[in-house]
Amino acid sequence: MLYLAIVAVWAVVLVPMWLRRDTEATGFTRLLHKRSDEPLVEEEAEEPVEAQEPEEIPEPRPHRPSSRATVIARRRRRTTGLTTLVLTAAAVVASGFAPWWVTAPPVLLLAGHLALLRVAVGMDTARRQAAAQARAHARARAREALHTAENAVVIELPTPEEVFDQYAADRRAVGE
Repeated sequence: MLYLAIVAVWAVVLVPMWLRRDTEATGFTRLLHKRSDEPLVEEEAEEPVEAQEPEEIPEPRPHRPSSRATVIARRRRRTTGLTTLVLTAAAVVASGFAPWWVTAPPVLLLAGHLALLRVAVGMDTARRQAAAQARAHARARAREALHTAENAVVIELPTPEEVFDQYAADRRAVGE
């Protein structure tokens, strides 16, 4: 029964990861398509093997950051899966098929997940507050710059009668 609980926990984690593969160039497929640059040569081969050009492997797309909705959906799926696992373990124990301690691993996993969620919520709140403070600070700077621009005094500079022209006919270079 304990082995079954371990398999179920891994299924809760791994199955969604396998189902969410974005491209063919991720995960195990990327490892399977890797080729070494050196050709395989037997040690006692008399004829050298001609070096082959490595085939073009497309660059993997850069990892795009997860949106907030994606992160929340992932957290919700994980919480639902762990809660289902705890309820399943409790049902198995209540039916008498397993001892009481079979429920301990799923309960500990759910408790740890909830503790991490609590920390994540605190971090999200702090990030939102910092962003709000940064926006308020930027608005205050913009208002201050606008106020300074309204009070600015424009100074008229006198224009000289003669403008210096380095290419004028009466100008000479120093060494001439």
